[in-house]
Amino acid sequence: MTGAQRKEVAVAVLLNQGRVWIQERRGTGHLDGFWEFPGGKIHQGETPLQAVMREVREETGIDLPARLPEPLQTLDHSYPERLLRLHFFLCRLNGPEVPEMPDNGLWVELPNLGSYTFPAANRPILDLLRQPRRH
Repeated sequence: MTGAQRKEVAVAVLLNQGRVWIQERRGTGHLDGFWEFPGGKIHQGETPLQAVMREVREETGIDLPARLPEPLQTLDHSYPERLLRLHFFLCRLNGPEVPEMPDNGLWVELPNLGSYTFPAANRPILDLLRQPRRH
């Protein structure tokens, strides 16, 4: 992809009692029907941490304390039509902290993540989550 500008994206891997929150992409025009972790574009002047906290609040209603998101991995990924730099954060939640979640997602046991179709950019994180020592 010559001349394309890279988009910076913040992504939250929300873990709660051995389960991870995933949501279905709807109405985006890009990879609709795939499953993903909450997240989105980092706005100008925003840090990846600020962006992940904002995106989680907007997409799930959860207000993450700033101490909670742990940097997990930063990955570059190229799709035919766009370049991405994804900043993944691991967010370990406790049962009582989790409000009622939106209807476009679900909590999935970690061993069952392979049953869902994710965008290619998420594969390294999915592999990492399947390693028991990470959580």
